[in-house]
Amino acid sequence: MRPRSTSLRLRLTLSYGAVFFALGCLLIALSYVLVRQVLISNPDEFLTHIAQRLGLSHAYLTQTIPAPGGGQQTVGAYTRHVQDAVVAHLLHGLTVVSFFALAIAALASVGLGWIIAGRMLRPVHEIATVARRLSATTLHERIALQGPRDELRDLADTFDAMLARLESAFAAQREFVANASHELRTPLAIMRTELDVTLADPEADVGELRRMAETIRDAIGRSEDVIDKLLVLAESEQLGEREVVDLQTIVQGSMQRLDRARAAKGLAFAAQVETAPVAGDALLLERLVDNVLDNAVRYAPSDSAITVTLTSDDARATLRVANAGDVIDPEEVPRLFERFYRRGTSRSRKSGGAARGRLCSQI
Repeated sequence: MRPRSTSLRLRLTLSYGAVFFALGCLLIALSYVLVRQVLISNPDEFLTHIAQRLGLSHAYLTQTIPAPGGGQQTVGAYTRHVQDAVVAHLLHGLTVVSFFALAIAALASVGLGWIIAGRMLRPVHEIATVARRLSATTLHERIALQGPRDELRDLADTFDAMLARLESAFAAQREFVANASHELRTPLAIMRTELDVTLADPEADVGELRRMAETIRDAIGRSEDVIDKLLVLAESEQLGEREVVDLQTIVQGSMQRLDRARAAKGLAFAAQVETAPVAGDALLLERLVDNVLDNAVRYAPSDSAITVTLTSDDARATLRVANAGDVIDPEEVPRLFERFYRRGTSRSRKSGGAARGRLCSQI
């Protein structure tokens, strides 16, 4: 097991103490040099100053007296000797006291440094706590660090921004899975409808079977295209390839693909479709129109009509699809835009689709 290194707080505290001790030593050395320079840089001037303060004449300073070690020396020489001894003792005492005070101050600085480092690192601990608590279901949490706008606040805000991006990425991933299943359901429903209608017809000839096979082949091709497009969307986060597409062609093709399902229920298309160029991805627009028309056919009452209207102006193209189903409560309309929402108990996963009742969709 890898041994745990010393904490950042301890390293900061020791760094504070070491810097304080080094600066204290430098200050003591500078003080020693300055005091020594002042006291003994010009001993004659210092001696003259002492003689003036004591009222000693120059003649008295030149008198000879017995030296402590034997022999004779002047009063001035003896005074300078005493001066040197006093200065040395003073400097020694100053150094000892200064280092003693420095040791006490260094210990105090270590204690204060420990407290200050803890306060400075508190936001880091908050960030680490949130990071340890995060999972795919708690990405909505944020640090929301308060305080001055400093480097730690910027770090917390950056972390919050990263969490927002991760939350969006996870939401996009979940939406991608839902979109994939929803988009692939339409061509599968078309294939199932073709098979059911053909198998239910005991007089189906080779031509009908070939038509069914061609329809299923086209639906399989559209399924493959949907998968490719969804993979592109997952990787590039772009809404497909934008190009000028005639929505009229897409609507007419979708009505043709649903012709057999419409005829099986005795429905009629009342279409008023005009040329409507739009900018978008042809495949995604085709899936959109297929979903709308397939729902209209699936949940329209038998022997009724489905109105399809496509208009275009300089600003936009508008597609309206309406059937004669039950009227939907206005309070329930907003829920129709929720993915996989189903009304009532008559709708089930087996029936598929995405809407029921009177359907009026606009692009």
